Amino acid sequence: MQLGIVGLGRMGGNIARRLTEKGHDCVVFDRDTAAIDKLVTDHMTGASDLPDFVSKLTQPRAIWLMLPAGKITEDTIATLRPMLQPTTS
Repeated sequence: MQLGIVGLGRMGGNIARRLTEKGHDCVVFDRDTAAIDKLVTDHMTGASDLPDFVSKLTQPRAIWLMLPAGKITEDTIATLRPMLQPTTS
């Protein structure tokens, strides 16, 4: 399964590592490029910004936000929303 993870702090980075160790394909993004670079060396796909992040995910896209509650999460969702399509059943 492919998963996109935004927010690569202690929790997000470790979740991405565990998922990759279990055979999942992770596309990762964080404002801190050093955090992305660390995970790319662990066989994950890094993204340079949110449009690049979305473009590297196959449909249907599964995105996991590991961000602090509040404005940063709301702003990230608002930025991602127009780049995504609803799933059809």
